[in-house]
Amino acid sequence: MLRSQPQSHKFLFVRISEASQNNEDFITRFAMRTFVALIAIALCATANAQPQKKKKPVTRPRPAANQPSTAQTTKPRIIGSSVVIVTKNGDRITGEVLDLTAYSVRLKADNLESTIALDTIASLSFGGAPVPVNRPESPSGSVRADFARDTDSVLGIFQTMSASLRPGVDYTEYGRQLVELRRGSERLIAKYSSTDNSAEAKVISLIAGALTDYTWARTIWTLKFGRSSDGTISESDSPTVSDTLMMYPDLKATAAASGNRLVAEKMLIGIWKKASEKQDRARAIIK
Repeated sequence: MLRSQPQSHKFLFVRISEASQNNEDFITRFAMRTFVALIAIALCATANAQPQKKKKPVTRPRPAANQPSTAQTTKPRIIGSSVVIVTKNGDRITGEVLDLTAYSVRLKADNLESTIALDTIASLSFGGAPVPVNRPESPSGSVRADFARDTDSVLGIFQTMSASLRPGVDYTEYGRQLVELRRGSERLIAKYSSTDNSAEAKVISLIAGALTDYTWARTIWTLKFGRSSDGTISESDSPTVSDTLMMYPDLKATAAASGNRLVAEKMLIGIWKKASEKQDRARAIIK
């Protein structure tokens, strides 16, 4: 026979079952509350995010109507502008500036390009405003006495150089005289390069230009020996040749040979003539 369980055991089992049921109910209610809370938080976050998306962009203040723009204040460039050139011979040339250097201006006129040495220009006019290139030489007595004395001494060396430039002149002797000429010219230029006197500055510029002419002639003379047996040179032989032709474009016609060759001897004579003209102009100022 089976023994019946005590009454107390039955009561304990019933209590445990009720407790388990209560725990399950509590867990279920807690999970539901948690789920509802998460949904509420998600809804709140969505509601807060909507106004941020619809937030209007910040409008920046517009510049005042009378405030000048950068494009309006930018100054026009010389390259590409129209120019009117008046040469010392009285010729008047109108065209578009293609390039401007310390020695020449290249322009396009009537669909043709040409290069004009600044030394041959009397005035430039950009947009109707005349820009004088060469000031009229100052009258006698406009330079200081010490400047005139020092310059006259250097011009004496130039005169000696010019007198020696005859047919058959020795290349080595020319080089020796050029060294002496450079030494005297550079001393004078270093001493008076910062002068405020416009006439003295003009003289210094002419002497520096004449020294450059004689130096270029020496280089072209050297090319004559080493480049060709017929005494001709080409513009591509040396930058000195191209610089000379840019400064003095008229020499290209006077020294032209067959093809693109140039007669070196005629180039030398032309350059020496340019240097002699500068010497005479400098002497006329200091007298």
